[in-house]
Amino acid sequence: MTNVDEKVLLWINSLVGKSAALDRIMIWLANDYFILAIISLILLALWFVGGDMAQRESYHRAIIVAAISMGSACGFVLAANNLYHHDAPFKTMPELMDTVNSIFYPIVDPSFPSNTSAVTFAAAASLWQKSHKIGALMLIPAILMPFAKVYAAVYWPSDVVAGAILGVLTAYFIKWIMPNPLFELVANLIFKVLRKICLA
Repeated sequence: MTNVDEKVLLWINSLVGKSAALDRIMIWLANDYFILAIISLILLALWFVGGDMAQRESYHRAIIVAAISMGSACGFVLAANNLYHHDAPFKTMPELMDTVNSIFYPIVDPSFPSNTSAVTFAAAASLWQKSHKIGALMLIPAILMPFAKVYAAVYWPSDVVAGAILGVLTAYFIKWIMPNPLFELVANLIFKVLRKICLA
């Protein structure tokens, strides 16, 4: 597995420097804020979607699930980091440091599983459960951001795959535990307050 991981990483990373335009795109995609800001704006836009109150509330619930899933995925990644340490590619292969610095920066956190993948895929999987069309749209940034970090040699491909699986499982787990009386009570209270101030 390690050999395959290394071969895939080196093949993707060999593209660095071949095209200034591609490198510039990857710098934007790998950025810690750019894609997450796009995902946040999509979630914000969806908050105001819906032809009637019932439809709007179903979107609100999906967005709440997405937000909780994204936060939970971060927590699960942190727990996994404490159980298993996996060095980033540039630490294992210091010769990659120049390409890391040209696209991103050397991360200090363990790379397995990829926090980026976990968070972006948690958002995509949460919305997939509400609407396959919106979930597929969210998959685009969910795939591009982690790919850009493999391109920059800060994550191994296996880090990204593990993070994506963790993010998807987290989203389905959160959706599964949500239909309980306590959540309904809190959600209804939140919606009542938000309606009073015209935000729901």
